[in-house]
Amino acid sequence: MRERATIDTLPECLIEKIVSYLSFEDAAKMSILSKIWLRLWFTHPNIDFKYPFGGGRNSELVDTIMDRYRDRKIPIDKFELSYYNFSYHIIVKWLDIAVTNGAKYLFFKVYNFLLPIFTILTGKSLTELVVESCTLIPVSLSSGVTNCTSLRKLSLTRVKLDEDMLQTLLNCCPLIVSFIFDQCWGLEKIELLNLGKIKSISIKTRRRDQLVKIQAPTLEHLTYDGCLLGKLDIVEYQNLKSLDISHMKISDGFLQNIISALKDLKIQSCKGEEEIDSSNLESLEYTGYKIPKLKVARQLKHLIFNHYCSGSLKAAWFYNLRKFLSNSTSCPQVSFWFSQCNEINLTDLQLHHGVATPKVDVLNVDCTWRNGECPTFLDALLWSCHPRRLNILSTSATFKCFINRLIYMKNIYMKNLCQYSPWHGQLELKGAQVYIFDDNTSESWHSVELNREELSPDMPFYGEYSFLLDW
Repeated sequence: MRERATIDTLPECLIEKIVSYLSFEDAAKMSILSKIWLRLWFTHPNIDFKYPFGGGRNSELVDTIMDRYRDRKIPIDKFELSYYNFSYHIIVKWLDIAVTNGAKYLFFKVYNFLLPIFTILTGKSLTELVVESCTLIPVSLSSGVTNCTSLRKLSLTRVKLDEDMLQTLLNCCPLIVSFIFDQCWGLEKIELLNLGKIKSISIKTRRRDQLVKIQAPTLEHLTYDGCLLGKLDIVEYQNLKSLDISHMKISDGFLQNIISALKDLKIQSCKGEEEIDSSNLESLEYTGYKIPKLKVARQLKHLIFNHYCSGSLKAAWFYNLRKFLSNSTSCPQVSFWFSQCNEINLTDLQLHHGVATPKVDVLNVDCTWRNGECPTFLDALLWSCHPRRLNILSTSATFKCFINRLIYMKNIYMKNLCQYSPWHGQLELKGAQVYIFDDNTSESWHSVELNREELSPDMPFYGEYSFLLDW
């Protein structure tokens, strides 16, 4: 009889490959299969201790494992520790073992822990350090702190430190190329100066009067998420390629001064911007409460537009939208949040045919109004752009109104009557496929015919609907 292969009889090289893809805890579970599996777990290079690893014997089990790595000098590539309550000295011991055994990546998250971060930075192999939810023990630069020339990526999230500690930390890591500073506290201002190798900076602050100053001639990518009363000051930016700014007041001249170097720009929920010079931009992503004005020398290669619409809209708004979207050769996604629906004077839109109808991959429409009657509103919206996919989050009454209007457009095309109606000639629809999302079914999304009779009378009052449109 042919012997059936089992997982514990696989070649050792294959088992080693499998173990390398497993998490540390999953590899521990597999170690019961054979001595080979056990030995490979004993030498697993990636250690991950997250609460509640090991059940009720957390401290003893972790300490035993770390002692084995120390005593046998087993190399460690990644060390991750995310716990709540352990003694200070035993955690420092584990960190020292990880650093001594050559950890390249270290993640540390222990709430309210006083972290001796420069003990970690003595590691000669450490290239990436991620620290969350703890306090850094203050150390001054004059105390003789050793530089960590191997570190390339540093991330601090919800960490307490002061300005002196930040400067000491950055001065001791002169070769970092990526720095993340997320909602840290204890500082009145954030100054990132003389970073000779930095390529990417991400800063998120929730202090309303936070001052952020950056001087980094090599900087290529900057993300800043602040508060409207905060201030962002970029002193040198000649190599900046992408800028992502959120929740800030854009002061006069800020974009004009910096945008000449940019290729990619992302603006989300900011105030103060009036006109964006997109002459050198390749990509623009905008989220806000108005349609921005663009100073254009060429078409964008990539445009994503998210807009919150409050109050009633007029024909001029749809014309401005069409003109704005036409500035890109590729528009993968446009999203709108409408608070109310109103009649649109379609005659006014007939005066604006100078701009070709832009193509949009996905148009997302979130309608919070209760009245489902919106024929001219949908006509104006689809005049502004021709989406390949139209996603709607709204009431069943609004969805049925959309269905009726799309059927009407399709019938006009099928009967070849568009020559009698210049307006509907812009909206001839070859076909449409309709989907309804229903979380009560295993399929979730299911298709229905573009037909009034196919619509169930007991459709949910508020739901998700999708149309695939063929223009």
